[in-house]
Parts: sequence; structure tokens; C-alpha cells
Amino acid sequence: MKRKGIFKTLLAFVLATATAFTAAACGREGDESEKTSINESKTQLHVRYYQGGAGRNWLDNIVAKFEAAYANKSFEDGKTGVQIVPDYDKSGFSDSDVKSSFNEVFMGEINYYKFVSSGAMLDITDVVRGNATEGPEKSESKTIESKMRPDQQNFYYIGEEGSKKYYGLPAYETSMNLNYNVSVFENKNLYFAEGTDGLTETWDEAKLKSKDVEELFVKSKNAKKSKGPDGVADTYDDGLPATYNDFQALLTCMVRRAVVPFIWNATSTDYLTGLANEMWANNEGYEQMMLNMSFSGTAKNLIEMDANGKMVMENGAPKLRGETKITPAKAYELHSQKGLYDAVRFVKMMMGTTEETNPARGNNYFYKESFSMEYKTAQDYFINGNDKGKTNGQDIAMIVEGTWWESEARDKFSSDDDRKSDERKYAILPLPKATYAEVGKGNTKISERNTVAFINNNCASNIIPVAKEFLKFIYSDSAMNDFSMDTDMLFAMNYKLEDDTLAAMSHYGRSVYEVTRAKNTDMMEWNPTSDDAKKRTDLLEWSSYGFSLSSGLTNPYLYYNEETTRNKTALEYFEGIYGNSKESWPIK
Repeated sequence: MKRKGIFKTLLAFVLATATAFTAAACGREGDESEKTSINESKTQLHVRYYQGGAGRNWLDNIVAKFEAAYANKSFEDGKTGVQIVPDYDKSGFSDSDVKSSFNEVFMGEINYYKFVSSGAMLDITDVVRGNATEGPEKSESKTIESKMRPDQQNFYYIGEEGSKKYYGLPAYETSMNLNYNVSVFENKNLYFAEGTDGLTETWDEAKLKSKDVEELFVKSKNAKKSKGPDGVADTYDDGLPATYNDFQALLTCMVRRAVVPFIWNATSTDYLTGLANEMWANNEGYEQMMLNMSFSGTAKNLIEMDANGKMVMENGAPKLRGETKITPAKAYELHSQKGLYDAVRFVKMMMGTTEETNPARGNNYFYKESFSMEYKTAQDYFINGNDKGKTNGQDIAMIVEGTWWESEARDKFSSDDDRKSDERKYAILPLPKATYAEVGKGNTKISERNTVAFINNNCASNIIPVAKEFLKFIYSDSAMNDFSMDTDMLFAMNYKLEDDTLAAMSHYGRSVYEVTRAKNTDMMEWNPTSDDAKKRTDLLEWSSYGFSLSSGLTNPYLYYNEETTRNKTALEYFEGIYGNSKESWPIK
């Protein structure tokens, strides 16, 4: 059967099953819903929420506001008001779980196309194309769809032309980052000084690892700083490393000043791959990186590879091809993007070693237990390690974590006021550019985890109206501001944070908003955008797509941590990635 026929069959199945399920009332032992005292005078709405890093406080607050706003609204004869019955925990759910569940509204990380094709999700096109609400008589003037980016609309609006539908909405936005401790940077004078922009461009590796780097950095907390990677003075990235050479100089300076550059966790080592993907996207830029989401277009930044899969060099640098047409059958060529090679180079730099041994890190740049620590412990060490005497008196400068990390680590602060105090300053480190010639170019960031809000196709017909009203309420600007105020995160939608919201957020939360919504930043979701790519979502698994080898190894940091491969060059690894992609590419 041709692929187009398969896609039509898939959508026919979705539409045919859209109303095929009836309401179920089964529960599971331990559900919070079983602990809720039911108010029979109200309509119940059962909500299943994956309680991950964002926690549940924000949703509890929105639930309370929704119940208050709809206290006098009747959705069923003989009943007035709505009672939300929560089912919140940190276990995921499958499409079959949804179809057999009594819960009507779901929010969690899912495979959107799989859930749609199985008939687990209700058509909510009218919700998405309607206005968000703050109550029965209070609607916004704009549609929820208008708050979505074009790539989001492309992904979530599916079906054959003339019968496309929305079945879900993107929930909170996530990106993987190098998050830095602003206080450590300030107290240890780790910012580049004014006038040092571009100074390291001609420095060789030996000089970048020598005491010469000391001349690059400020001498006091209030000294003027360099322009940073955006190339503009008096912006949020002033004093931060603008280029790869700057970043190596920073690592050297940290080691000399008894600072451990990095910490991460071994519970979720795919965080590291997520960071490598960020580097790839940031090097390529939005337009070129999005070719990987469509498997088609014109590639402008491919490295020329010879018949044996070896990189062709020209004047000591990778030789770039001319413009190259990308088709689904040739999309493996995107694994020769220069941005991918530069991402591998950056990983290699982070995994480098230093001659100066430190009890907290050995002779590596990362904290010595990083590849054996659980994620909550890594967060605690980053926040409190030095204060609690856990890191041999060493401060830790950066942690590889998602935008949810600070909200997830609430219990590692003495209080929420402590987390949001001026003494607790953390921020996203904008990734440096490969060379000084690229400084000033825009940034591209990825939201790679598909956290989706949807309504169970199993929802009873008399409950569908209240379920839809609940989604409309959550996607109001007011509710999304409440979410950001509590979690220091963002919903994956276009909305403005109000002044009182920003004032109530932590320094890190304001940094998330500042960096991801900056004029020079493009946000992209790691989702297929073409029919061909949507049919092969298995190829686009974000944790393995970009850095896989024939050995099955998919994590670039683990690659450089393995004894047998840690001494491999970035070039050798990159050629291995390209060769594996070309050899194993299944689209013919």
C-alpha cells in the first residue's frame, strides 16, 4: 500500500472512532478521585494530570478559580456549579489507559499522533478556534489558535484537506539549558570584561587553557562587561561567553578559581542529549533546523562528505556544499549539517579534562558524581552543595536541566520566599556561537517534550461542555499568567506576562521569559511538520535522532564518557553519526 493510502486510512479510522466510545466509570486503587468527597449537587469533571516538574500548585489554584467562576452555572439538570475531581501523579498514561479511564480531561507527555489514531482524543476544533474564557460571561477577544505558533498549528491541526481537526493543545513549554548560578558568576568575577569581545578568536587551545585567560574577566562585581553572544551592550547576556573560544576560556577560569563548571544527573541522561540538540538548533538557526522536522526543503549549511563518508576540508575548515535539495529519501543528509558538527565540538569541550585536579571534580569539568547522581540530588548540590559542605567547599556554576528544574526543586529551598529572594539568582545561559563571525545572529531554542492537554473521546456527552469550558479557561492569558507566576515556567503559547506576574516570579523565571521570548530568539517544537515526517515520527525521537551510532549509542556525553570512545575526536564522532544515518535511513 502506498504511504498516502496509509495516511488516508489512518485519518479515516480516527474520524470513524471519534464517537465510538461510551462513558466508563471504573476507578483504580489509590486514585485521588477515590479520596474526594463528591458533592452530588454539582457536575463532576475528572482531570488526570501528569504531575512532573511543574508540580500541582498552579493547577490547584486554577481549579479553585474555575469552580468559583462557574459556581452558578448549570451543566446538568438539577445541578449547579462544577466540582473538579483530581487524579494527579507522576506516572504516565497510554492511549489505552485513556480509553478505559473515567477521567475526562488529560494533561501529560504523549505521542500525539498515536493517541489521535487510536481514537483516544476528542475533536476540540471548536475550542481551539474559539476564544479563551475567564468565566461563563467573560471571553477573551482572541482565539486560542491565534496564540499558537505556525509550527504548532501545523502539527496539531491534522487530517485530509477540508476535514482537518484539532484534538489537543500544547501545554507547558520545556527546553533544556545550561542554567547558571548568577551569584557565583558575580562573586567569582566570571563575566568577560568590556572590550574583550572577539579577543579569543585567534587564541589556540594551549592559550585558552593557560593563566592568560585571567586578563579577560572583570575585576569587580560592578565592572562593565562585554557585549555577550547577542553582540549588543546592556542586554541580558552581557559578560557571558560569546564564542566557543570564550567558553573554553571561561571553563579554564572557573577551574583556576575553584569553581566546578557543571553538574547533571544520571537518572535522566537524555537531558544531556536535549542540550546537544539545543546546540545543534542554535548553530543552524530556525529555518535550517526545521528541515529536520519536514524532511524537505533547501539545505544551505551541509558539510561536503566524500564517497567514504569522510569530511572534506578546505583551508583547514569543513568545506560546505552549495544549496542542496532535501527529500524524504535523502533527509539523512541533514546529519551533515555544520550545526550538528559544531554541537559535537561543544559536547567534546564540555567533556574535556584539565590538568588541575579538584576533590569535587577530579580532573574533569563536571562534578565527579554527575554520572551516578539522581536528579533531585544534583539539584540539591547545585543549590546548596557548598553551603551544606557537600562539594568540598566548591561552588558549582552550571546545571544541565530543563526549564522546570527550579519549580521541581522547591523542597531544596528553605521556603518559596527563599527560592524567589535576591540571594537565589539563577538564569539560562545563552549558548555561545561557534565563531565570532556568528555573534549577533539570533538564537533558536527547542521545546522537545510533547506535553498535551486534551479531552477523552470516552467523555460522556453531558460532560463534554464542561470539559471544553475547562480547557478554554486554562488557555486564557489570565490562567497562563497564574501558571507562570507559580512555576516560573511558560505555557507553550504566545501570551504576555503582566508586570505583577513578573514581580512575583523568581530571578530564574524572569530569565526563562527574557531568553525564550527575546526578539532574537525563535522557539521551535520538536514535532514533524510535513505528512512525510508525520508518518515517520519514530525517526524523529528527539533523544536519539541526532547523535546515534551503529553501536546503538545515542547520547553524545555518554559517548565521550566511555573509556573506549572518550579520546575520539569530534570529527570522528561526527563522521560516525553521518555514516550511521546514511546507512540506516529507512525512507526510500
